[in-house]
Amino acid sequence: MKRTFILIVALLFSATLCMAQNGMFFRNSFVSFGAGANYYSNKPGVTEAVAYGKWLLTSTGLRTSFSFNENFGTSGMDTYINGTVDIFFDPVTAIKGRNPSPKFRRYCLLGLGLVHKAGDNDFCCKLGLGCDMKISRDWRLFAELDALVLPSGFDNKNRTTAMGIATVGATYDIDFNPTGSRSRYETRDFRSDWFFQVALGACSFNYKGVGSFEERLSLITPVFEFGIGKRLTTTWTIRCNASGLYARSKEELYSFYNFRGDLMLDVCGWLMPDRRNPFFDVLPYLGASLVARLDDQRHFLLSAAGGMVFDFNINPRNSIYLDVRYLIPPSRFARVEEAQTSYSVGLATVMVGYSYMFSHKSL
Repeated sequence: MKRTFILIVALLFSATLCMAQNGMFFRNSFVSFGAGANYYSNKPGVTEAVAYGKWLLTSTGLRTSFSFNENFGTSGMDTYINGTVDIFFDPVTAIKGRNPSPKFRRYCLLGLGLVHKAGDNDFCCKLGLGCDMKISRDWRLFAELDALVLPSGFDNKNRTTAMGIATVGATYDIDFNPTGSRSRYETRDFRSDWFFQVALGACSFNYKGVGSFEERLSLITPVFEFGIGKRLTTTWTIRCNASGLYARSKEELYSFYNFRGDLMLDVCGWLMPDRRNPFFDVLPYLGASLVARLDDQRHFLLSAAGGMVFDFNINPRNSIYLDVRYLIPPSRFARVEEAQTSYSVGLATVMVGYSYMFSHKSL
């Protein structure tokens, strides 16, 4: 069941990223190639990286990046391979609007992905700052400084660590359109289209060793959530949430908390961007989160989530929603007798919530 649910969410996102809104998928997208150096565990190394991305808004975009990092370990070269999905943001463009001749750009980014070292796999987080400079019609030179955050337990480390990565390289713009005006499907300004949410529900802890449906029902516990979000376009929404309360395994009941950021796709808004004040919305989403048990907060873990929101709009500012989600933390979050595989642990959650648009509504 969980694999089917996650597959449906992933397919909805893939369909959107493989089909352009209004048939313009490749406009304002780019491919970049780079190389540089890394520093990890007090030892230097070398890095090669490649990325593909797209500016979804005049100031914000999405990219998928992969890097191959070789670091001088205690017994030769250690290899770390990671892939992340990053949200990048240009703060100057957000304030001033798109520059008709953007020779120089700057951005910050936040990403979640997977990291692999021989015999070990885990989630990782990326924080970064970068800039690029236009050198021809379609080419730019870029420089980027990233911190790849690796959770405690990965690579036999008993605490959270970070790999510093400095990369330089070239970016090829695909159908870049710098003179385009702000789309009428995009939020008017930074202060518009913000909402607040609060929700109550139930979650069930899943892991290898839980068998029958009745056994899963016995692990159900209450969960509470609140958060804030912003509609970016008629298609894309972001939100940040804090949730948690209790989780139950067959061995114990314990408290946990989860801080999460979600990127949400409004399916109805994507298919019908000109509609206004709809009664019903369907929003599949993918999220990156930090999860920790209250009995061991020093060892917080990175995790991924996929879900679907069914939103019933009472009026333009108020709505009631149903949120169905599956959260995948690292297997060591379970702490149960039976050995777990890499992604066998999860939290299935169903919540009913209330959403209020507290700022100016422009979409």
